[in-house]
Amino acid sequence: MTHYEKQIHHRISRFVPENSVGLAFGLWKKKPFRFVIAKARNSKLGDFRKKPSEDWAVITVNENLNPYSFLITFVHEVAHHWVYEKHNGRVSPHGKEWKDAFKALMLPFQTPDIFPEGILRALNLYMINPKAASLSDIRLAKALKAYDPINPDEVSLLELAHGQKFMLENRLFEKQETRRTRVRCKEVKSGKYYLVHKMAMIIPE
Repeated sequence: MTHYEKQIHHRISRFVPENSVGLAFGLWKKKPFRFVIAKARNSKLGDFRKKPSEDWAVITVNENLNPYSFLITFVHEVAHHWVYEKHNGRVSPHGKEWKDAFKALMLPFQTPDIFPEGILRALNLYMINPKAASLSDIRLAKALKAYDPINPDEVSLLELAHGQKFMLENRLFEKQETRRTRVRCKEVKSGKYYLVHKMAMIIPE
């Protein structure tokens, strides 16, 4: 292993389930990319980007995810990378090509050696027709959230009543109408509206 490969292997091993490290690193080694551990973002769990002027694509995954969420997000973004290399950005980001790639790449990980039974059951159902955001599948989102670090002051936004105020990222919001996977929320100080995922963990006022 080169020094850089050792760095990537170590970076992956810090965040994914122990029994998945070899498989996850193997995905990187087959089609290398810049792998960045990002600070927590409420708008997304990870992302993929490739600029024509750059040799390597960049994949980021949020550092605050539990190992199972991290792994699913990692493979989700690697699927984008593989599809981009094959089609050079000429297909829909979450269309059939991405779904097929994601399902194929995820399949070796879908074992009880890697995922707890509750997550695996929900994951297997989700992977039949994966959506752009894994947390849009409420069954899978709840199964994954059970393994998040516990903060006794936090609840999911879904649990709040319409009009109730809450804190998120040290800002005060008011919950408005719920959409399919996100909630329209008003920042009290600025009056601006934001869409927040309904499974986001917040602190009620």
